[in-house]
Amino acid sequence: MKFLNSAWSSFRSTVKGFDTPHQLALGITLGMVIGWVPKDSLIPYALGVLALLTTANLLCIAIAAIAFSWISPLLDPFSHQLGVWVLTFAPLESTWSKLIQLPVVPWTRFENTVVTGSLGLGLLMAIPIYSISYYCFAKFGSAIYFHFSRSRVARWLVGNNANNLQKS
Repeated sequence: MKFLNSAWSSFRSTVKGFDTPHQLALGITLGMVIGWVPKDSLIPYALGVLALLTTANLLCIAIAAIAFSWISPLLDPFSHQLGVWVLTFAPLESTWSKLIQLPVVPWTRFENTVVTGSLGLGLLMAIPIYSISYYCFAKFGSAIYFHFSRSRVARWLVGNNANNLQKS
């Protein structure tokens, strides 16, 4: 129940405009990585727990994870090729064979080329996505917030009192 209160509080703080561009961009980036990795492995769930331990915006994580989950099947052919390259990279083959012997590692399904390729693609795209989303939130966030704070939806989410929507 505490998690739901935390998620609702994060959602309301997003609507109120209390989050920094860093927190919002970090949320988009973590959500992207979580969304790209297939959900039948342990990796996206471990990343989700890791994301909860950061200061990233939970709403941005959720929206980005859902959005990139819809996009990820389109990237599976590329993820497969990247995964094949990573898993057959000669200097790392002995590392992969030792890793698969560990107790929890088989649940990650890293031996699946799409899982490994999707994780690699997500990690490769993390810095560009963070940079682009940080720039967008820093440049356009206050204007979007200003227009959104005047909407009925924002007043319904935060409360009827217009003074609740104050920029920190």
